[in-house]
Amino acid sequence: MIGLITLTASAQTPKKESVWDKIKKAGQQGAAQGQQPQQQPQPGQQPAQRQDGRGRPSPQNQSQVNDSGPFKPPAGTKIEEKIMAPMQERAQFEVSPYGVHVATTENAGSRAVVYYDGEVGPKFDEIITQSTGTGTHVSFSPDGEHYAYCARAGDQYVVMVDGKELARSSEANSGRFDGESCHLGFTSNSKHVFWTSRVLIDTQRGKNFTRFWFDGKPSPTGSAGGVSFSPDGDHYAYILTISDPYHQDRYALVIDGKLAPYLAGTPQWSGDSKHLYTQQQQHVATENGTVTDLLLDGKPIARAFSFQLYVAPVGDMTVAIATGGSRSAPMTFLAVNGRRVPGTEIGAPGGFDQVVFSPDGKHYAALCRRNQTKLLIVDGKKQTEYQEIQHVKFTTDSSKVVYSAMANNKSFVVVGDQESDAYAFQSLASDPLLAPVGNRVGALVQGENNSQILYIDGKTIRPGLKGISQLRFTSDGTHYAYVALDSGNGTRLVVDGVPQAASSFGPTNLAIYAKYSLSPDSKHVAHFGYPPQTTGDDEHGLFLDGKYTPINHGMNTNFLTFNPDSKHLAWFQAVPSTLQFRIVIDGKPVAQTEALSTLGINNGAIKWFEFQPDGTLFVLGQDDNSLKRIAITPSSETSLATMLGGSALAANH
Repeated sequence: MIGLITLTASAQTPKKESVWDKIKKAGQQGAAQGQQPQQQPQPGQQPAQRQDGRGRPSPQNQSQVNDSGPFKPPAGTKIEEKIMAPMQERAQFEVSPYGVHVATTENAGSRAVVYYDGEVGPKFDEIITQSTGTGTHVSFSPDGEHYAYCARAGDQYVVMVDGKELARSSEANSGRFDGESCHLGFTSNSKHVFWTSRVLIDTQRGKNFTRFWFDGKPSPTGSAGGVSFSPDGDHYAYILTISDPYHQDRYALVIDGKLAPYLAGTPQWSGDSKHLYTQQQQHVATENGTVTDLLLDGKPIARAFSFQLYVAPVGDMTVAIATGGSRSAPMTFLAVNGRRVPGTEIGAPGGFDQVVFSPDGKHYAALCRRNQTKLLIVDGKKQTEYQEIQHVKFTTDSSKVVYSAMANNKSFVVVGDQESDAYAFQSLASDPLLAPVGNRVGALVQGENNSQILYIDGKTIRPGLKGISQLRFTSDGTHYAYVALDSGNGTRLVVDGVPQAASSFGPTNLAIYAKYSLSPDSKHVAHFGYPPQTTGDDEHGLFLDGKYTPINHGMNTNFLTFNPDSKHLAWFQAVPSTLQFRIVIDGKPVAQTEALSTLGINNGAIKWFEFQPDGTLFVLGQDDNSLKRIAITPSSETSLATMLGGSALAANH
């Protein structure tokens, strides 16, 4: 009886409508009412008059539009500015990959200095340009929290890490110091710094070599090459070539700075960073003459003519493409963790072109090439043959292999053992899209006469559109969206197959500029656009969760970004007739600064701003005297909810 009561109560409780349900419902209602995005006025067309008869926003809309007048940030907004470096002609600044840290190379009189986040470093004769081909001076760690650079002080080069001297050396390249004298890098875990130094003392053997440095410790005498780092960043191995004028070259394997007790080459670390694979040539008394041993931590585990070793991203699995047989009748086969996989042998001219691992490191797919066909071998099992196979990968949950295939002038999307409908030949070039989690797969393909087709989870959807672009899944994999080009209705957003009536990216010739943003929590979608119903002027607006709101008239807006907890939405808005831009959060202007480039806001500036994990927005700007970083903490009085007409407390959907 208790169970019956519970069931009845549950059945009577209405399911809470999600944001995505509301978005799709708004699109369906708009379509039912005949509301369609309309073409914006083309150059030379006379704008139609608005309700007030003067081509301007009507009073009810005017209060929502913020152009370039004076503003006051919402109450509770916290804004702090930090001077990063004084402005100087020809100064060069570099920005970290994360954290918006800035290193600026400038002159101090006749000397050179590096400013880092406003702190000036010591003076040097020269800051050495790195040999990256991009003119950079500073190397940042992957996490953006550390930096290093090389400088010249007289007849020595100095390595500076996080503002402190780590090492110096007088070893030069023909008496000079350049990018090859000190080529810097950080390990994957950002804990260690390393560099290589090209040294040329003389043309005599042994006087021309490459020195490898790890955390300030130099390699032994000899030339270091083929450096291999473990995935966790804590280990390294390389081959040392020892030369002198009177003897043949000698070789050694160096592991974590120490000479190994065995000689081998081609070092590769296992995915779990616990083991080192190497290869060692052996002379044998057969027609083959030489063979190669595959070593695991110095011990032989397999023998063949040669090995091309693939290492799983995690765990300890390896797959080797090995050659064997005889010189007169060679063959190729697969070996997993040193053991031959039965049934994978193939004679020349066939072979294997590629090995791909699943994200969890437990499965593999090898692309096998035959005379006229290709096929995959997945975990030792042969799959269907095709004339061509491309884009091999595994779903994010590692459960299925995914690839594009072609046979008889038709292309297919294959997921596991399920083959899609036949598509036009050119669809082979379409790279399937994987959801960030789970096993969902999508692809933009084409049918006959270039008709646009959407492939989603094994289904073929023919929306009858002129074009489809920017297919994306939400971060939780439950929803998808794309940009639709409709010759009659312009360009708009489609969510889970439902065209959004309130969405308009403008006419189809503007489709290449169409962009949209999905929130990290997978509950919101937004994009800049135009009014769904023509206004006859240059109104620009924001589409958010199925609703359109005007935001300005004819001004450039860019970099629409949700904050990490998805409660706030930020963008940049150019200020007319200036090089300045305005920072807008939740539809309210909060700060204004001059752009760092004479181009103003541009796509190359994407790393010049970033939301921090705590929700603070860092933005780089400048004034007449200095380069500065603005830290903005959004007000608790504004949020996505307030933009949508609710209260800030309702921001959690």
